[in-house]
Order: sequence, then C-alpha cells, then structure tokens
Amino acid sequence: MKKGTLLFILLLVIGAAKAQSYTSSITYNKVPRQGLVLQLPYSESVSESFITDNLKKTGYNPETKGKFFWKQNKINDFFVFKGITLNGAPVPVDLYFKVDSRGKNAKDQSTISMLVSRGDENFIGPGEDTAFIAAQNFLNGFVTQSATYKLNLDVDNQEKVVSEAEKKLQKLQDDEKSINKKIEQLQQDLRNNQTNQEAQHRQIETERQKLVELKGKSTAAPTQQQ
Repeated sequence: MKKGTLLFILLLVIGAAKAQSYTSSITYNKVPRQGLVLQLPYSESVSESFITDNLKKTGYNPETKGKFFWKQNKINDFFVFKGITLNGAPVPVDLYFKVDSRGKNAKDQSTISMLVSRGDENFIGPGEDTAFIAAQNFLNGFVTQSATYKLNLDVDNQEKVVSEAEKKLQKLQDDEKSINKKIEQLQQDLRNNQTNQEAQHRQIETERQKLVELKGKSTAAPTQQQ
C-alpha cells in the first residue's frame, strides 16, 4: 500500500478520534462533576439548535417541556432537559448542557459540555451507571449527524437568501413596469401638449388675422369732419 494512502487513512483515524466525546471534570454550581465534552466545528448557536433537534428524536419536545429558547430554562449556566429517554439507559435521565465558543475563529467552533443526572442533580459519572454510557453514545452520535444537520441548515439559509433575492428582483421588475407606465403616460401627455400647442398656434394666427383686419378697417374709415 502506498505511503500516501496510509497517511490518508491515519489522518481519518486521528480525525475520528478527536471528534469523539471524552470524560472531563465539569464545574456545576461551583462543584466539579464528571461529565462529557464534545468539540464541534460549528458555531455556538448551531450547536445549541442541533442539541434540541436531537432531543426531539428521543421523543422529548424542548418547545413545550422546558420552554425552548433555552434562556428561560437555564440553571447555573446549563440548559437542563429532564426525563430524557435514551437507548440503552434503564431509566430516563436529566441532561445538562453547556455550549461555549472556542478557538480564534469562535464563530465556527464550539464546545458542548454535558452532565448526566438520575434526577434532582444526582449526577453520575463513567462506570457508575449504564445510563452514562447511553448518554455518551447519544453525544457521540452528534459527530456524524451534525455535518448533515449543518448542511441542511446551510441549504435552508441559502434558500432564504435565494428567495429574498428573487423577491427583490420581482420588486425591481414591478417597479420597472410602473416606471414604464409612467413613461408612457408622460409620453402621451407630451403628445397631447404638442397637439395643444399646435392648436394654440393656429388660434393665435386666426386671432392675429382678425386683429390685422380690424386695424385695416380702422385705417380705411373716413375721418369725420367737425
């Protein structure tokens, strides 16, 4: 096998490894807890939206259970979603998410921190409960799904851009029709004005002729002797 092919495969393996979540100490309410961290090459807002999208796939509805837009469902800087049913978890769990921007180009990089609780902030760590493994599998699923999600999001945004551009073009075309109608009306007004000018010239000539005739009669009339 060629060295270039081996290097390419190696890079893929390294990239996949880096894309997986890993256990880490995460501070919640000033106390360090064992949780999971995942880094994604997407903005903070995209990662937040992606989390709720994946929660919906579990049957959870963030819009009605916890009032998404998240900001109203935040505890100690974490977005909390309770009673989540995960594949492989014996009982529903509560998931605590925190999303931060990272890197120099923060708008395209974010870090997701996740804590897993059995309820009432009874947090669990690796090796304590199969629910933690289920939660890690759930989080790792973000890696492959997020690219498709981001692509679909970009497609939706681009469709909106195209739609707005088309609306702008339609408005310009409508304006052109309106302007053309105004031009046609102005041209008609101009023709009418020119016709009226010609008629006025003829009337002036007629009235001048009458004036000349009247002046001629005045000159030819005999002077009355006194």
